[in-house]
Amino acid sequence: MTLCLIGQEKSQTNLKLLEEAKKRFSSVFFVPVDGIRMGVGKDFTISYRNSDLTKFDAVYARVPRGFYSYAYQLMSLLNPKIYTPVKPISYLLAEERFFLLSVLRKRNVETLDMKMAKSPKAAYGILEEGDFPLIIRTHGKQTGVVVKTLTEAKSVIDALGSLKQTILIEGVVKDMVSCYVAEPDVLASVRKKTKEKDIVFADGEYKKHKMNVETQHLALEASRAIDAQISRVDISLNGEPKVVNVELSPGMIIASKATGTNLTKEVIERIHDNYNRHRERPILMKFFEDAKSVVKDVLKDKHML
Repeated sequence: MTLCLIGQEKSQTNLKLLEEAKKRFSSVFFVPVDGIRMGVGKDFTISYRNSDLTKFDAVYARVPRGFYSYAYQLMSLLNPKIYTPVKPISYLLAEERFFLLSVLRKRNVETLDMKMAKSPKAAYGILEEGDFPLIIRTHGKQTGVVVKTLTEAKSVIDALGSLKQTILIEGVVKDMVSCYVAEPDVLASVRKKTKEKDIVFADGEYKKHKMNVETQHLALEASRAIDAQISRVDISLNGEPKVVNVELSPGMIIASKATGTNLTKEVIERIHDNYNRHRERPILMKFFEDAKSVVKDVLKDKHML
């Protein structure tokens, strides 16, 4: 069994994943995402130096959000027989938060409320409907501005409007936990503590959080809704639990220390187990197809009688 790990760099998390993967897979290879060559010709080609990435049994791509669109194109070229813990469509759905949350809502997953506008005039209309404080962001930027009054909000929107940026408006999250999902389990959960008013993307300290069944279920639902078997699901606990964001390439070192759970080890074990299930699935599908064929023949013969 061979595993290819694709990443932007050999981060601490990627190094630990490689270390753990060598214990479970016969061959493990790390490939920097910006060194990959892709081609569409007589056959699809995906290569790095002299290595053909289509020859691996499993491929796990861990790339920053800015590479999600590229990852979608890359992973889409792989043969379906190759096991991928994060499916190609996952990257496309998670690339932009507004789209991500809208997809989750359509799939009956509770999410944070978010509004989007393309112009200051349209954004003013949103402000008249919202309760303050609010966070105002632009597409592609994680850092948001917390505004407490309509006057503050209009000032920020006017500044963003001059930059011709799409405007995102969302509620302030005051209490957030991050759940680390590795199908079929939620491995651990941490609560973030920070001095920043915008807790979603701010740096902070992490402490172990004891999940209840509702939070675990929501994290699994969110990850499954975008076809990702490995993810970090951020959930707001302000009132009813709601999904705030889904990260497909989460760091795991700090969370491992905070929770006492070796997340890289657990993730690799789930990838190994799920790969085996994936490998067995074609056999099972053939069995069910053969069984259906037999049933049809029996019913046909019975009808003839």
